[in-house]
Amino acid sequence: MKKILSILTIITVLFSSCDKDDTSPVLDSPGKVSVNFDAVFGNADFALNTNFTAGTKTYNFNKFRYWVSNVVLVKANGEEYSVPKSYFLLEETAAVTVQDGAYTYPANKRELVELSDIPAGEYKGIKFGVGVESKYNDNLSLTIGELSQLNGMTNVSWMWHTSYIFTAVAGKVTESAVTKNIQVETGLNANYKNVSLNFPQNLKVGGTAASSINLKADVAKALDGIDVTATPIVGAAQATTMTTLANNYSTKVFSVASVN
Repeated sequence: MKKILSILTIITVLFSSCDKDDTSPVLDSPGKVSVNFDAVFGNADFALNTNFTAGTKTYNFNKFRYWVSNVVLVKANGEEYSVPKSYFLLEETAAVTVQDGAYTYPANKRELVELSDIPAGEYKGIKFGVGVESKYNDNLSLTIGELSQLNGMTNVSWMWHTSYIFTAVAGKVTESAVTKNIQVETGLNANYKNVSLNFPQNLKVGGTAASSINLKADVAKALDGIDVTATPIVGAAQATTMTTLANNYSTKVFSVASVN
């Protein structure tokens, strides 16, 4: 009788273990994480050649581009994992002529970044830079990730040598029946900024589990505090305005919509 009870106990434990494995993904090997940078303008989905109203101004954009670099995922215990070679160009743009028309960078919309070989575990946040840090910004011959001179995101007018444009918003703004072309950009080493975001809940990564981070990138907040009708062109000559713009990207533009 004791032998029969022991066998039944073993069978029960085995079935219990199988049920647990069937319902919970095993986080025992590196996994993939999708990071979606959903561009918006306030509460509306961002799109090119579309009118957006903010206060007394109406915007119509033909470009929104920015560099995301040095991605770091923060574990629930506070440990950080730096994603190797994580330099990504996020964009929604029409065709861009490069090197005085020698090349044409095709129209593109890119909001999704795929991170692979992420150590298994639970993560509570994400960090990343907006722009390109000085090591690569000061020497465009160095390549890593998606950094390239042939993407229309370089500028020769800001410094004595070519450097990257960190963020770019362009199009038109109309106010009081007056329309102006706008080109609002950031660059220069001092305007490389860091973003730190906490998740509403821990993100599980590992094995075959599908893991995703859904962020919002708000163009309206990028322009917060900047009168683009008075200053339609923002570059190195508008240093104070450029600093305000760069700080907006660091503290206001990005937010977490959800993780799963």
